[in-house]
Amino acid sequence: MKKIFKILIIITIAIIIVLRIFSANLIISCDFDMPNETYEAVKSQAEGVYSNKLPLVAVYVDITDYSDKKAYYTTHYFPFGTVHMSYSEIDGFNIEKQLTKLS
Repeated sequence: MKKIFKILIIITIAIIIVLRIFSANLIISCDFDMPNETYEAVKSQAEGVYSNKLPLVAVYVDITDYSDKKAYYTTHYFPFGTVHMSYSEIDGFNIEKQLTKLS
């Protein structure tokens, strides 16, 4: 019984370490030019945990489009889920599509 408890503690600690590494090293994909202010705003919004109630850690952000001074992007969370959002300096952040499971 003690051996199983120790193994569970080690696994929990390993998961916490991996989640910290993911949250500290957010990967952002952007294949086109956009203002640095917009890029930094998207990065700062996507970093960290999804919410206090649902502890999903952002791992990867894919900026899919930048048109009319508005960036559209998808944030992929660990262990599952994506959120489609947009950002403009005028409107701020908008959720285009709520949290969905990865398919």
